[in-house]
Amino acid sequence: MMQDILAAHFARYPLMRPQDAVKLLYQAEFGPEHMIRDEKKSFDLLRSEIEGLTPFPGEPLYESIGNGLCRLHLRPCVERGVPLQDIHRLFVEAARGVKGDKRRFRESLRLLEDMAEGDETPFEAIELDIFLIPYRDKNCPSLHHSPEYRAAYQPAYRIVQQKKLKDYLAALRAGREIR
Repeated sequence: MMQDILAAHFARYPLMRPQDAVKLLYQAEFGPEHMIRDEKKSFDLLRSEIEGLTPFPGEPLYESIGNGLCRLHLRPCVERGVPLQDIHRLFVEAARGVKGDKRRFRESLRLLEDMAEGDETPFEAIELDIFLIPYRDKNCPSLHHSPEYRAAYQPAYRIVQQKKLKDYLAALRAGREIR
């Protein structure tokens, strides 16, 4: 399944670098737990990020990253009038609800290495090796997107639990009270 998710992201984002693929795997395993230390600051950051968004056509509302998680893209949320508080609540719930495992994460890195060796990535296997050696030496920390990825795709999203997002969207469409 993770191989399919990686392949879908490689197809949609052909300028992904090793750092971006590893970030995707990290997010799938650990969710957004590393991003929430102070909920008020997290909300203020979200508001600031939304205020600074520029249009980026064709962005999906969300896309799966595996492990029951997805990237909820902010631009389509703004276009559809999704309240900031709801985006943040879904984000915080994901941060509280996901507990990753370093062993599983390292297994997903091996899958990525196998894909790179099989020419199934938009980057060379040697590029991934060069990235992973110091990354593993640093005990696999959370990452930012590469400059190339940021320039090409202007990422603006929050990691949320896909089922909770779908339940939220269904309630929104039905006009039910959202909790």
